[in-house]
Amino acid sequence: MKSLLVVEDSEMFYRLVQRAISDVDVLWARTGTEAVDLYREKSPNLVLMDILLPDISGIEVIKMIKKLDQNAKIIVVSGIEQDELTKEILSAGAIEFLSKNAGINYLKKRLQSVFY
Repeated sequence: MKSLLVVEDSEMFYRLVQRAISDVDVLWARTGTEAVDLYREKSPNLVLMDILLPDISGIEVIKMIKKLDQNAKIIVVSGIEQDELTKEILSAGAIEFLSKNAGINYLKKRLQSVFY
């Protein structure tokens, strides 16, 4: 079964993603440290990551995961939309930046396009 690691401190957002995508095992990490540990243990097919985490920056987490697996697929979903931040996210190794303001249906379509 395909797996998705959601790195997000908001349980509400995690539950929304979990309900939106079917046929995928959805894992959840609330912190960057937990995300790296879960990635190391489970090697999910895709990581959906917020940038603002309680312990370390999502950008640092991207770099740490990419050191573990150069081929890791990471999509950043954040409410912060700044061109400079988007460039930094993509240069750290994320494959895409999505705005949380785009809505769950758009996010669902993007996730399905990566999985299928």
